[in-house]
Amino acid sequence: LFCGVQQRVVFGPWLGDVPIIVIGGFTLGKIFHDTGLGKRIGLVCVRAMGGSFTGTLFGICIAGAIIAPLVPSIMGKAAIICALGVSLCDALDFKAKSREATAIMLACLLTVASTKLCYLTGGADLVLGMALVDKILGIKTTWLEYAMYNFLPGMLYTFMSVGLVILLLPSKTEKAKMKANLLAKCQDIGAATAEQKRASYLMVITLLLLATDKFHGISTGIVLIVITFVTFLPGVKLMDGQRFSKINFAPLFFIMGCMAIGSAGGAPKVTDWLAAATLPYLHDLGSNMAGLAAYVLGAAVNFLLTPLAATTTMTSPLAELGKQMQVDARALYFSFQYGLDNYIFPYEYAVVLYFFSSGYILFKDMFKVLAIRMVASA
Repeated sequence: LFCGVQQRVVFGPWLGDVPIIVIGGFTLGKIFHDTGLGKRIGLVCVRAMGGSFTGTLFGICIAGAIIAPLVPSIMGKAAIICALGVSLCDALDFKAKSREATAIMLACLLTVASTKLCYLTGGADLVLGMALVDKILGIKTTWLEYAMYNFLPGMLYTFMSVGLVILLLPSKTEKAKMKANLLAKCQDIGAATAEQKRASYLMVITLLLLATDKFHGISTGIVLIVITFVTFLPGVKLMDGQRFSKINFAPLFFIMGCMAIGSAGGAPKVTDWLAAATLPYLHDLGSNMAGLAAYVLGAAVNFLLTPLAATTTMTSPLAELGKQMQVDARALYFSFQYGLDNYIFPYEYAVVLYFFSSGYILFKDMFKVLAIRMVASA
């Protein structure tokens, strides 16, 4: 208002892909949750790992990896995996805030958070940040290109995170007893319903369309909003007015509000000023040290801003910085996002707060795991 930035600039992000990606992602997350498909995938993966405590945690990890590209909403994934974690704790008779319950819920949390980084549609902040980087560089990073850069390091990061939980929070629970309880839980879910089968086919089609965007040229947002439309069609019937009305779309306005901050800040060249102020401190760093500095910046800014707000505020200056230093700005951005994914306190990230509010996590054990993870991730 005071700098004379026009409304069409401030609210320009509403015309991009981000809002329809959020709407589509939240809708698919609701389908995954309400049909029970997410819970089924989780229990099958856990059972396939042999029924031991370690196998259970890695089973959760594999289930999260399968669900990650299918549900383009971080909170949608959190709702599915958190429900699975609580179900497992109840089925295996693990009391809230016990070491075992804490380990299971932390494995669920870290699986959701870490696998998010593998895919461009892992979270709205990644879509937003990549769009800002692409704008600075004058390029277009496709869904498949992003996955090519991030799938392998993202999966290694995920298994490292869950491995830390296994290492730091071991359990002495008898394997035979755990396996019997787990099998009973798997039997309770019964055979796959017709609705779950339809949801499975739709998710596979969605994933194929997202993975081949470079060839058909249809943007991620258009793919997700068309799939959302298809879920209402007769014969598919995975979504209706009643179910759709129960989706909480309030975070959409928070996300777009953060994007508006970025648009308003970009118009008067605030990002150029931030880059100019930061460049002298990083000017002599090589690409590896610059990447490490970006990681540390992400981890540090987490204490003050949410990941989405931090992405909005810092991505453009970071991309400008990389451009001026002749370092690939995408590498700096990816490192920055890994930094943002490291936190210690629940208030730092809505997903952490969501899992912590389940009441199953003991803060002392969570703090230990997350603090060591922050150092190991660097």
